[in-house]
Amino acid sequence: MWLFGAVGADAAGPAWAGMVMGPPRIYPPLPWVFIGFIHVIEWIFVFYTLYTVAIPVAGLWTKQLTARIEPRARFAIVVPAHDEARVIEMLVHSCRALDYPDDLYDIYVVADNCTDNTADTAAAAGALIIQRDDVDERGKGYALDYAFRMVLAGRRRYDAFVVFDADNLVHPDFLNVMNAHVCRGDGVIQGRMDAKNPTDTWISGTFAMSVWVSNRFWFLAKHNLGLSSVLGGTGMCISAELVREIGWGAHSFTEDLEFTMKALSRGVKTVWAHNAICYDEKVQTFSASWKQRKRWVQGQSTVAGSYLAHMAWRGLFEANPVLLDAAFQLFTPFYLIVGSLLMAAGYLIPSEYLADSVLHHLASSGFWVLLALVEYTMPLAAALIDRAPLRVLLYLPLYPVFVNSWIPLTWVGLFGPRPKHWTHTEHTRAMAYSDLLLLRSAERR
Repeated sequence: MWLFGAVGADAAGPAWAGMVMGPPRIYPPLPWVFIGFIHVIEWIFVFYTLYTVAIPVAGLWTKQLTARIEPRARFAIVVPAHDEARVIEMLVHSCRALDYPDDLYDIYVVADNCTDNTADTAAAAGALIIQRDDVDERGKGYALDYAFRMVLAGRRRYDAFVVFDADNLVHPDFLNVMNAHVCRGDGVIQGRMDAKNPTDTWISGTFAMSVWVSNRFWFLAKHNLGLSSVLGGTGMCISAELVREIGWGAHSFTEDLEFTMKALSRGVKTVWAHNAICYDEKVQTFSASWKQRKRWVQGQSTVAGSYLAHMAWRGLFEANPVLLDAAFQLFTPFYLIVGSLLMAAGYLIPSEYLADSVLHHLASSGFWVLLALVEYTMPLAAALIDRAPLRVLLYLPLYPVFVNSWIPLTWVGLFGPRPKHWTHTEHTRAMAYSDLLLLRSAERR
């Protein structure tokens, strides 16, 4: 059976068109199954697009944040570090200067397969050192797994783990915010991530803008709607009891997302803490950002293979919007693949076959143009609301280049060769927290 037969003269145009443009075109029939499949994929794409448009609206306001309370929770700050001698000292100093009682937190640096003096530098700055040498199980996920087990087996007792990357700087109130969350029973909390070097290059600048947009219009928005956030690899806080109960066990290239889904499948949401801020170093070249983001895509696809169907099925069966939202989160790289395939289909399949498609109607209504304009202005809105450095907005004309590079990057990440082991992102931008404040003050002018 065929959905479309040959297109006749009336469908191709008026009778006189042949005198000017030649005879009407006759297209071969396409099987109805193929056209039907295209329409189903279109609706999935449109539904997901509308979902990503609706969520950010909830980020226009800031929900009542958890009030600061008397410090009670004990924290183990864990910093996985592989050859980070150039930046680790500044992070340890930043952590030691936190506005929180010294006897209620300790700093552990995991010197993971290091070939430099990371351990000595961190120890001199005041950190406790966990030495790890395992060339077979390399990567941040394995380092955290080892560190958590070592700390839990020790004599000191903690209420929660806090994880930072070695290149980070930390806002003085970070532990106070996390203390309030832990004391009210939150098991998994993600703080707000910002950039410490947003004006270095156009890559670090556009990368920072994408983070600002995600912070306010994705993670805070979901928090306002009662949905789960996602761990971001740094600035995250996890209940020690939860780790003791279910273990860490997250060893993929995106160990943060993997543990998010592991906890969520057991009913523990990731809570967003907008006022717990840490600053990390953004890569400064396109090639470095490509390599880093490709690893994230590959890690996300691995986690999706383990949890996407599970979250979607349970979300539908239990009518649970939190689990359905998690499934949408995991679908993100495949959404980009579907979108680019539909774009290719629009060029390759004659328009006569797709005249009734929903994408065709949306395009003719100007929806996609409006959507692009909204996406283009979101970094400006996020910067103004959260008082980010306005000087970074000089890179705004290049923001679409960075954002749209996710499309080819996702193709390469999903279908290209995959490394067997985690790869290290080099960090070199060492600065003190006081220098960051001075830089931020200058950049806002």
